[in-house]
Amino acid sequence: MSTILVIEDNADILENLEELLILSDYEVLTASNGCTGVDLAQKEIPDLILCDITMPKKNGYEVLEALKSQISQHSIPFIFLTANAQEKDIAMGKSSKADYYITKPFKVSELLKVIRLFLNKKIPQVR
Repeated sequence: MSTILVIEDNADILENLEELLILSDYEVLTASNGCTGVDLAQKEIPDLILCDITMPKKNGYEVLEALKSQISQHSIPFIFLTANAQEKDIAMGKSSKADYYITKPFKVSELLKVIRLFLNKKIPQVR
């Protein structure tokens, strides 16, 4: 069973994502801020990370930067899942080292498809 770390500061979204992923047969780790997310990722080494961008303590870009060497060493896919949907935000997300960028609100089917593709190493193009 693959383990997914969800880093999200909105409690409702975090809870909904956790429930969705558990129902989709994933083991789920959760963190409500970037600092906790970094700590958890370093201790648990998940198979995939879903991370919001706008969060307290460490934003998504800071989380990605803090985990960059670990992510490359373990080939952990890092997916931004964010409400930052303006063109400049998407361009910045694409130019980061994130593997994928999904905007909220998102389609559950799209999210689950992207997760499956990354976990099965059939990696989609960053969009």
